[in-house]
Formats: sequence, C-alpha cells, structure tokens
Amino acid sequence: MLRIAFIGAFAFSPKGTMRARAHPLASELVKLGHEVTIFLPPYDNPADLGRVWEQEGVRVWNAGSPSRLQNRANENSAPQVDGKVSRLNYPRLLLQLLAAVNHYKPDLIHIFKPKGFAGAAGSYLLLKGNRVVLDCDDWEGWGGWNDVKPYPLIVKEYIDRQERWMMRRAHAVTTASRVLEQRALSLRGQAGGVYYVPNCGASTANGELQTLIRSLSPAETRRELGLPEGPLVLHSGHFADEQGLALFLRSAARVAKEIPMSVVLVGDGAESPRIQRRFQSELNASTYFFPSLPYRDFLRIVWACDIAAFPYPDDSVHRAKCSARIVDYMAMAKPVLTSRVGQNLEYIGDGESGILVAAGDEDGFARKLELLLRNPSLRERLGHQAEARIHAKFQWNGEALQNCLAAYEQVLQPSMRLHLLPVAKAR
Repeated sequence: MLRIAFIGAFAFSPKGTMRARAHPLASELVKLGHEVTIFLPPYDNPADLGRVWEQEGVRVWNAGSPSRLQNRANENSAPQVDGKVSRLNYPRLLLQLLAAVNHYKPDLIHIFKPKGFAGAAGSYLLLKGNRVVLDCDDWEGWGGWNDVKPYPLIVKEYIDRQERWMMRRAHAVTTASRVLEQRALSLRGQAGGVYYVPNCGASTANGELQTLIRSLSPAETRRELGLPEGPLVLHSGHFADEQGLALFLRSAARVAKEIPMSVVLVGDGAESPRIQRRFQSELNASTYFFPSLPYRDFLRIVWACDIAAFPYPDDSVHRAKCSARIVDYMAMAKPVLTSRVGQNLEYIGDGESGILVAAGDEDGFARKLELLLRNPSLRERLGHQAEARIHAKFQWNGEALQNCLAAYEQVLQPSMRLHLLPVAKAR
C-alpha cells in the first residue's frame, strides 16, 4: 500500500478541479488499497477552513482555523473579502498546508495545478527532494489563461515561469488534454514522463447523485426550479470567455426569431451583471440566470434542460481545456452542441454523440441549434449515445487510472513499485 498526498490550489468546491478530477481519481486509488489524503487551502470557501472529512475512502484535509482568522480580524486584519479569506492570511494557509503534508510523510505527492497554493507547495516540495507528480488541466501561463485573467503583470510572469519550471522539473506529469500532453513533452524534451489522464465520469457518490436526480422527470425538475415548459438551452461556463459567449448569444438570438425557446445561463464573476443586461436586451427569448452552483443543483439544471450549447474559440486556452462539464452533460444524456476544438473531439463523435461546429462559425452554430430544437428524436438519440460513450470510454478505473499508475511507477523507487498493480507503460 502506498500513502499518497494530493495537493490542490483551492477548495474542494465551488471550483471543479478537486471535486471532479482529483477526488474521483483518488477514490479509484483507494479501491486498489492505497491511502490518499487531499490537502487543500480553502481560501475561496471559508466555510471549509479547518474541516476534515472522508468521502469514498478519501480523507479531505483543509488548512486554516476559523477562530484564529477571527482573532486576526479583531486585530484589524479582515479574515474574509467577498466570501474569501484575506490575502494577508495566505502565508499562514500555505505554511499549515506544508506542515500537514510533511507530517503525513507520503510516499509520493500529486500536485493539481502548477499555480497558486499548489504551485508554491509543489515547488518547495520538489526542491526538498520529494517525489512529485504534477497534474495540468489548463494552460495557465502566457498563451493560456494569463491572456484572459486580469492578474497584475508581475503575477502573470510568475505564473508562467512557475508553470514551465514545474512541467520540466516534476518527476512525472499527468495532463487532462492532448494539447497539454504535447506541451509538457516539448518542455521536458528527453525527460519524457508525460501521461494522458482525461477527465472521466463521476465518482461513485456523484454517479449515485446523478441517478437520484434522474428519478424525477425533466418536467418535474423544471417545475421545482421555476423554469418554463418548452425547449430549454443551457450555457454554462466562464463568463470571462467573451468570444464564445458572444457567439452563443448571436446564434441563439437568430434562432429565437424562428423557434420559441428559453435560455438558461449558469456562471458568475465581475462581468455577470453586464452579461445579464446584454442577454436581456439582445435575446428575444426568456433568459434565466443562475450563479455558480453546488454540484447537486447544477446537475438538476442540466437534467431540466434539453440542449447544452457552448461554442469555443480556437485558441490555446480552449484547445488545452478538458471540460469536466462536457462529461456531466453527456453522462446526464444531454445532446451537446460545441466547437470542433481540442478535447471536444476526444469526447464527441460528430452526429453520433453530439454535434461539432467549426470554431467561429456563427451560421453553422445557429443552424445546428435550430436543428436540435426542431428534432426531439435527434436530441434523444444523441443524448443516449453520449451517455453510452462516457460509460464505455471515459471511466476513472480505465485508461485514466492506468496512466496515472504508470506515472507513479516512474516516480517511485524500484522497491516501492511492487505496491502498484502491473500496468501498461504510457509514453
């Protein structure tokens, strides 16, 4: 049995990386007899400060102490800003995180994201000689999210340098997309050690939650959520993705002139009020806005809707992205309309398990949206085949787990590899 530490860059929720990627992978490792603890700095979810729980055999440990942060607040240092822990407390969270990992004495460490708390912890632990595997599920630096996020220039430069350094120096790298796989191989050169671990279907508990939600009909779920009858089109994601969101709005506005429909938007952020105003003024259809939601509530909205539509621009951010939400849509038997970009091609067979349109093709996107709205039988067929594809090809106990174990085998000393199941070598 191995003792494995997963380290995240933020809380278990509301962001999805740790809930939808790290935890399901950890639960599969536990089923093989390994011990896994997920260490988190919940700066973005203060309700989790200091909490420890177990979920599907995986221990989740959160840094921080609400009482100590409150004491700091009494010393004129506010503990929370807009529902987050103050940056003044970040060093404390990082030190607590590192102390807990060192006390745990793991056989190896899996870092999820080469930035933020995870990047800082991973860099330190690498320099201290620990066996470290790095997981990348986004392109973070220049050419990626740095070009989108409103970080100060010095922060962006740090993120880019840290990402490249960790990709090169980690003993192995797991990646959520083929583009990230190729980027890591390019940066590492002869070092190799890069393993493709795509996002997969829900963990056991989340799979049971999906089944529970589907015990009600979509119509019953709509009534509970206060959503109308008639075709519902869902768009969920980063409102910072201005290009994709604008294409969706223009396409939906054209189709709404011909077919009665309603649009459901899920997301939040600084741009949310402006985006709501724009949809209300430009879209001749009822629009329902929800902020980022707990996973259960998000799945209920997915189940209530008829179509999941989200165009992507063809840039490095979206070519490298491996959307966990596309897996949720498909697992919930919903037809997906998206762009022929990056990982979308791994998940969707065009016309078989969803519909793909060329990036930037507003006319094509509008035509396919209209086609889906006019054909309930097509929506049903695509949804059923999407669900079947996720169950057949994208399960955590399949290729994803085998490639993760191959990464661990590379990192571990020969005497410790005996504790791993025999696996086929990944490149």
